[in-house]
Amino acid sequence: MSSNKMQTCKCKEKCYDPNDTTLTFVEGEDDMDYYKSLRARMSCGHSVTPMSLTSWCHHLLDQGESRFVCGQPDCNAEWSHEEVCKMALLTPAEIKYFEKKMLSSTVMNYLETISKLLNLNVQK
Repeated sequence: MSSNKMQTCKCKEKCYDPNDTTLTFVEGEDDMDYYKSLRARMSCGHSVTPMSLTSWCHHLLDQGESRFVCGQPDCNAEWSHEEVCKMALLTPAEIKYFEKKMLSSTVMNYLETISKLLNLNVQK
């Protein structure tokens, strides 16, 4: 496990500030995971905790994705980088890590596309 992943795993659980009027809080289960802290509604309407959203976005980035999309069945909503940073309560270190992974994935996807057009092989 990389040192970046180790840092993320060791951090304490993130929780929303119940007094944050910029968020829409919801009752019920977290649509993404089992975390029991206060949940907020994403732009697509699904509810998340900062921890479940951070975990989901880490998963997407680890799979080579460069975009953040909702993981709920039949929901193809794409979330902006800004929305993810705010709703996941990302730390400056996490933002830097996410941006680095997004850039790396974008570049690799671009190179793979160019490679296919030119019938070349790009090694990951």
